[in-house]
Amino acid sequence: MRFKYKIYIIVFTVLIMFIGLGTFSLIAPSIEFSSENEVNTGVKEEDKKPVATEKNNTEEITELIKGYFSAKQKVDMNAIASYVSDSTKIEEKRLMAEAEYIEDYRNIACTIKKASEEGAYRVYVYYDVKVYDIETLIPSLVAFYVKSDNYGSYKIYLGEITPAEQESIDKLDESDDVKEMKESVQKNLESLISTDSNVKKFYEKLEETDSSNESKENNTDIDKEGSKSNTKSKSK
Repeated sequence: MRFKYKIYIIVFTVLIMFIGLGTFSLIAPSIEFSSENEVNTGVKEEDKKPVATEKNNTEEITELIKGYFSAKQKVDMNAIASYVSDSTKIEEKRLMAEAEYIEDYRNIACTIKKASEEGAYRVYVYYDVKVYDIETLIPSLVAFYVKSDNYGSYKIYLGEITPAEQESIDKLDESDDVKEMKESVQKNLESLISTDSNVKKFYEKLEETDSSNESKENNTDIDKEGSKSNTKSKSK
């Protein structure tokens, strides 16, 4: 018997949600590669900026994600503003309500894929939610789009994206390994709901809350972990 419970990714929403499978967003810095044949410009070796590498980018993005989740759980709006491109898209009251239920985000693991634009990445984040008074950790999955800001720093992008970016994101979201990730988390969560009475009661409560607030949902809220493209993307 299939479960009708929704899978939310935050306290009132711990759902595996891919808004149009491509509307979540993060930002990554442009990557510049040096060449052994570069002309000597007279710049001292010690004054040269370190060349970005994929390993460095992966580590930086992972730290960004972990920092964001930590700030989110603490409802530290100043810290959150340093991790996202537009903190005005974040609803502080909702984060405060979520913090009443979520004790911690654990076992955060990132799967990072290069997008079509230079310095852009699609980041799939697996994590376990620790809810107060429930010992069982709840598996969750969310996706971000990552690019760099004007200063070359990674940020969680919450603005509009171009049609080309949307197309790239859609392709990555539809890849076999990403589908497998979503199906795996979905299956594990459904198993928990069917075998753990505390988890089942928790999701029944979330279902009731979601139903009462459904008309107030907005796809540009931070709850959705992203934003809409500025194109009329297909519904999925």
